[in-house]
This record gives sequence, C-alpha cells and structure tokens, in this order.
Amino acid sequence: MARETAQFIVKEVGWEGDAAELTDDYPLIDAGVLDSLGLLTVVAHLESRYGIVVDDVEIGPVHFGTLGGIEQYVTGKQGAAA
Repeated sequence: MARETAQFIVKEVGWEGDAAELTDDYPLIDAGVLDSLGLLTVVAHLESRYGIVVDDVEIGPVHFGTLGGIEQYVTGKQGAAA
C-alpha cells in the first residue's frame, strides 16, 4: 500500500521527486510533499481505493504525515470495518 500511495503522490499530486525517495518515514507534510490540497487528494484516493471513510478531524500529520502512518491508519480503518 505504501508504494502504491507513493506512486499516486508522484503521478496525481504532482510531486516532482522520485517515488523511491518517499520512504515509509519520509515527512510528507513537513517536507512539503503534501500541502492541504494534496492531502485532500490523497484522502479521496484512499477512500475510493480502500473503501474507508476518513473523518475530517483525522486528516493531519498524525495519520497522514508519513507513508507508514497512512498505511497504519488505512489498515486500522479496514480492520474496524470488518
């Protein structure tokens, strides 16, 4: 999931780096990879791709600050829905 999300960020959000640079602990928000619009774009993708619902209050660096955090968040949401 993390690699797919990294590819999405490069292709759809328009980050000009290489997806391989986006390690699981790379600071997506703090490093400027995701701004507010990019973050919402990623959230919409995750909701569509993984069938989850992201609450507005959960959107931020705690859950979406790194690819590892995103993966953990989505996995938790999927587990809660099961």
